[in-house]
Amino acid sequence: MMIEQSRVAADTLVVDIALDMNLRGPTDARHAVDAALGAGDESSRENVLLLVTELATNAVIHGSPPCRLRVHARSERLRIEVSDTDPRRPVVLHPGPDVDHGRGLLLVAALADDWGVDQIDHHGKVVWAELPFTPPTSPERGVSHQALRP
Repeated sequence: MMIEQSRVAADTLVVDIALDMNLRGPTDARHAVDAALGAGDESSRENVLLLVTELATNAVIHGSPPCRLRVHARSERLRIEVSDTDPRRPVVLHPGPDVDHGRGLLLVAALADDWGVDQIDHHGKVVWAELPFTPPTSPERGVSHQALRP
């Protein structure tokens, strides 16, 4: 998996990675975003990482390849987008207490200020979530180009 990260503008950070279509994909996505965030409010950071993990997991389990994760930071907002080529919209489930899965989108709805699904011309969808996030002021954990795996 290759990671491309760069500063697009003074207040915009972009993380753009292809997700492996296995259970390693969400883990790699989480690590890539964690590395790009820099120091900041730990509660906000954990919410961001949880949203990244949930959206990436849904794409890997229910979507069709290729899948991508993009994270955009503008001013004090963060937008997390996961795209795949399956045009079917995700369904919010309400599983019973004995079911150990199916709560991902409920969690996304609870953590994000806003979230939704955008169709991509019959060629897939983008599931996105937005939330407040104060970017770090410290430059030592800046954004870099790197590869997690060849």
